[in-house]
Amino acid sequence: MTRPITTRTHGALDYAWVSAAANAARAADASGATARFVRSSSVAAGINSMLTDYEAGVLRLMPMRVHLAVDFVIGAALVLSPLFLPKSGRRSVAFSVALGLTACAASLLTDAGRKRHAGFAPSYELSEAVVDPDVARRPHLRSHLE
Repeated sequence: MTRPITTRTHGALDYAWVSAAANAARAADASGATARFVRSSSVAAGINSMLTDYEAGVLRLMPMRVHLAVDFVIGAALVLSPLFLPKSGRRSVAFSVALGLTACAASLLTDAGRKRHAGFAPSYELSEAVVDPDVARRPHLRSHLE
């Protein structure tokens, strides 16, 4: 199966998800346990993102496959949260289940095998033009390069 999400896109999704999860508990009328659990999941996902070796990582200590496994575990815990949260908080777990499903889907659809872009590699002509700007302005000077 082709996985359509690149690691770069996954990084953007990670930080958007962390922001959404951090604000979801505050916006919804959640019980203390539900709000704490969702906020804790948000902090864990944020630390996970910052420690991963990908485009959005800060310290780049953890491989992408481990990051995706942790994302899936966090998502699964949020999906299963109605089973272990107190009954008073179960009426407001819809957003935690939605966040969990999003995290699981993103972790399953991300291609961890794709390599990061190597960066800009100028062509020979461009590198010569940068070295000698007269060549770029006067094409007749280029004949000695070819």
